[in-house]
Amino acid sequence: MDINKLKNLDIDKILKLAIVAGIILVGFSVFYYYVIFLPQKERVKVEREQQEQVVEELKEQREKEEARLSLDTCIANAEERYSDQWNRECKARGELTSRCLSLYEMTFKEYQEEKGLEGIKGFADYYKERDECSCSLPTAIANDIGDYRDGLKAECFKKYPQK
Repeated sequence: MDINKLKNLDIDKILKLAIVAGIILVGFSVFYYYVIFLPQKERVKVEREQQEQVVEELKEQREKEEARLSLDTCIANAEERYSDQWNRECKARGELTSRCLSLYEMTFKEYQEEKGLEGIKGFADYYKERDECSCSLPTAIANDIGDYRDGLKAECFKKYPQK
C-alpha cells in the first residue's frame, strides 16, 4: 500500500472499523457459544445420562436374573437331594425294582445309549421313568424327609433373596 494513502485514512475511520469488527467478532462468539456450543454440550450430557441409565437398568436386570437363576438352581438342587434321600430310603427298605435301581445309577447319556437315542430325545422319558420309581414310606420318615427339603429350600431363600 502506498504511504500517502495510509496518511489519508482518517484515524476515526480506522477506529470505527476496528470497533465494528470487534462487535461483530464478539457477537459471533456469543452466538456460537449460546446457539451452537451450549446446546450441543447439553445434548451430549443428556445422551450420556441416558446411556448411564440404560447401563444401570441392564446391570440391575442382569443381577435380578442371576439371583433368580441362583435361587432356581438352589431349589432344584434341594428337590434333587430330597428325591435322592427318598429313593435311598426306598432302596434301604428293598422296595425298588432292579430297573429303578439301575435308572438311579445311570446318567442321561447312558440312558440314551441304552435306548439308542441322540440329542435331547428321551430326556422327558428318562426323568418320567425315574420319577415313577418310588415307594410309600412311613409317615414319620416321609415327614422327616419333607422337613429336610423344606429346610433346604428355606436356606435357598435366605441365601438368594429376591428383590
